[in-house]
Amino acid sequence: MAENQKFNALNLTTIPFDEQACIFENRFILAGDLDDSKPSRDLSRAPSMQPFLTTPYPFKVQLPMIHLCLEGSMRIKLNLNECELRRNSLMIVTPGSIGQCLEISADCRIVLIALSQDYVITENNSECALIVRKFLAQQSILQLTEAQTAEILAIYRTLHDKLRQPDFRFKGDLLKGYLQVLYSEICQLMAPYVEKQDARQGSRKRQIFDRFLEELRQHCTMERSISYYAERLCLTPKYLSQVVHAVSGRHAGEWIRDYVILEAKALLKSGQHTIQQVSDMLNFPNQSFFGVYFKKAVGCSPTTYKEM
Repeated sequence: MAENQKFNALNLTTIPFDEQACIFENRFILAGDLDDSKPSRDLSRAPSMQPFLTTPYPFKVQLPMIHLCLEGSMRIKLNLNECELRRNSLMIVTPGSIGQCLEISADCRIVLIALSQDYVITENNSECALIVRKFLAQQSILQLTEAQTAEILAIYRTLHDKLRQPDFRFKGDLLKGYLQVLYSEICQLMAPYVEKQDARQGSRKRQIFDRFLEELRQHCTMERSISYYAERLCLTPKYLSQVVHAVSGRHAGEWIRDYVILEAKALLKSGQHTIQQVSDMLNFPNQSFFGVYFKKAVGCSPTTYKEM
């Protein structure tokens, strides 16, 4: 794929939705047909879906999205990998992904949640954050049981109904709380898949990767270089990088960045430290360097993130 190929942008303004969609402050959308008492609509003929089906070009996804398929199927291409979303499938699409809808069955019924890029779900639990990253490094679709789908759908319905109540005054707080619940539920559902994946990779490479993560948890506030962790493990930086990528599908530098940013987010949101103090606590040479590092990873400055 040529580097200069232009993609249509998929963001909050281009997501297809109807009058039943729930929109909050142009930062959150819950769309789709939650009413299972009605016959399924043929989404392949819905005017709002036509741009996704008729364009020969993929979309550059600019926001995090969660899709839950209740009926039928949708065949898509995500980051050049073709996959199928079917009944009881939950798909998570991260910003920066390149996707294209290839086919939608006539009985397809999907509900989705999409957040603007500046909406932050606080990752307070490092184990939970690690599970999500490990899962998404390997796949995007989580297959659920009927009972698990019902649990997730119950969260969708409650959130949808509450946000549509015109006299409910604390919608922002409610949205934040329910999204944290949804995030935790999804982490719980991902955990067995990640554990099986870890068991399959119970080789020396797996052991090296686990030791790397343990060293990273202990020293990420002070050290950000691959060479430091390679030396701790008595390996060359090149070999450590190869092992980390082979086991996780992600580069060692990405793991280091994610741990540093997770720590930075927690410190900034604690309200106990200035940005300069956070910069010092994470061993950056100065606040300016920290600001550039943070913005490149998160998409906004430490000041903006702290004030969200």
